[in-house]
Amino acid sequence: MKFDIIQKTPLYNNFSEIGKKIYLPDGIFFWAGRAKKEGEIVGTLGAAYGFEKDFIDGGDSDWLPCYLKEITDYSQFSIEEMIPYKSIGGLLQTREIWKDWIIKKSLYEEKDEVLLSRLKKFITTPIITGGVTNGIFQACVMFLDPSDSIIVPNKRWGNYDNIIKKFIGAKIRSFEFFKQKEMNIEGLKTAIKDIAKIQDKVVILLNFPNNPTGYVPEKEEASNLVEMLKEVQEFIKKPIIVLVDDAYEPYIYKENVLNKSLFYDLHQLDGNVIPIKLDGITKELLIYGGRIGFITIGLKPSWIENDEELQKLKEEIHNKLEGFIRATISNCNSYYQVLVHKLFQEKGMDQIIKSREPVNNLLKHRYENINSELLKINNPIISIDPNSGGFFVFVNLNPDKIKATEFADHLLNKYKVGIIPVEKLDENINGVRIAYCSIDLSKIPELVKRINLALNDF
Repeated sequence: MKFDIIQKTPLYNNFSEIGKKIYLPDGIFFWAGRAKKEGEIVGTLGAAYGFEKDFIDGGDSDWLPCYLKEITDYSQFSIEEMIPYKSIGGLLQTREIWKDWIIKKSLYEEKDEVLLSRLKKFITTPIITGGVTNGIFQACVMFLDPSDSIIVPNKRWGNYDNIIKKFIGAKIRSFEFFKQKEMNIEGLKTAIKDIAKIQDKVVILLNFPNNPTGYVPEKEEASNLVEMLKEVQEFIKKPIIVLVDDAYEPYIYKENVLNKSLFYDLHQLDGNVIPIKLDGITKELLIYGGRIGFITIGLKPSWIENDEELQKLKEEIHNKLEGFIRATISNCNSYYQVLVHKLFQEKGMDQIIKSREPVNNLLKHRYENINSELLKINNPIISIDPNSGGFFVFVNLNPDKIKATEFADHLLNKYKVGIIPVEKLDENINGVRIAYCSIDLSKIPELVKRINLALNDF
C-alpha cells in the first residue's frame, strides 16, 4: 500500500521508525479474502476445515473449521462464530458498534449537531487490540523511538514503565501530578516546553480516572487542561500526541468532575493536539479476561481536502495498525469479539448502561466509605490523594518515617492486609494503592482500622 495521504499529515512525521516502516502486506489474509470471493478451490488460510460428518460423530455435511466436539458443551455460539480467525483489525461489526458506543459516550446530544458530526466523521473506526494494555503498547511503539521521551505523571500505572522504558527503551519525563490537591497543569506545561526543545513532537500519556490514585479532574480543571494544551501547542508549533488511557472511563463518583473521556474535548480542537483513545471491555464491560481493547485516532479536518482523502487516510492508518497486530499477536480473541457484538446488537447500549449501574453504585458506596474512614486517621505520616473515580485510592506515606514497601510488608505480616506499595523516591512517590474495588463494604472500616494500627507501630 502507498501511504500518500498519511504522509501529508502530522501523524506520519511523528511516527517512530517502526511506525513509519510497519504496514500490512498483501499476505495470507489478503489472498484468503480474495480466494473466498473469487476462487472455486481454496487453499490459502492455515486453518483446518472439513465436512463436519468426517470429524464429528453424528455431524452433518456442513463445511466447517475442524473443532473438538466438547467445545459445544460450553457455549451457545455457533462453530462458525467461535472458531475461525477474525480479520486482523478485528470483526468489522464489533469495530463499527464500538465506534457508535464511543459516539454515545461523548454525551453530545442532537442539539450538538456540529460536535456530533465532527466526531462521527473525523475519528477512525476502532482497531481491536489484545486488551487496553496491548493498545497502550501499540500506540507507544508507533510513536516512540528509543531516543524519545514521553510525558507521564509521576503517579502512574507501573506497567507504563515496563512498556516505555524496559521494552521500547524510551525515556519517561515525569511531572509532579498534584499541586495543592489539584492536577499540576503548570508542571505538565513546563514538561511540554522542555521536551519541545529537544524533540520535533511531544507525546503525553494521561489516564482518568487515574491508576493508582483514582483522580479525575474537576470540570473547570479539565477545561483549563485542554486550553493549556491548545495554547502551548500553538506556542511550540509542534504536534502534541495525547494517548488517552480510558480503562476506567465509566466509573465516576462525583458530580463536579469530568464525566467523560478527555478525548472528546481534545478532538474538537482545530490545532495539532492529536488524541488517541485507548479503551476496552476489561473494566468498561466488566469482562476482565476477554482481552479485547480498541485504538481510535482523532483526525483533524485540516489534514485532508475532501471526503475521498479522508477515507484513504483512514485506510492507511488502519493498514499500519493492522500491520503491527499481524507482526505481534496476529489477531484477537474471536469468541469475545462476537460476544461484544451480540451484547450491543441484541441488548442495546442503554441496557448495558442500566445493567452496569448496580456495579457503579456498589463501587461508589465503597469509594465514599473508604474516604470517610481514612479521614478519621489522625496521623501526620499520611495524606490521601484526591480521588473521584476508578477502582483505587492512594495513601501517601512520609518517606522519612517509613518506606512504602516496608509498610506494606508490615501490614501484611502483622495485620493480614494486602495492598500495593509504590516506592519511587526519585519521583517523590512513597505510598500505597488500596484497591477498594475488591473489598466488601462491610470490611472497609476494619481495613482502615488495621492500617491505622500499623501506622501507630512506627
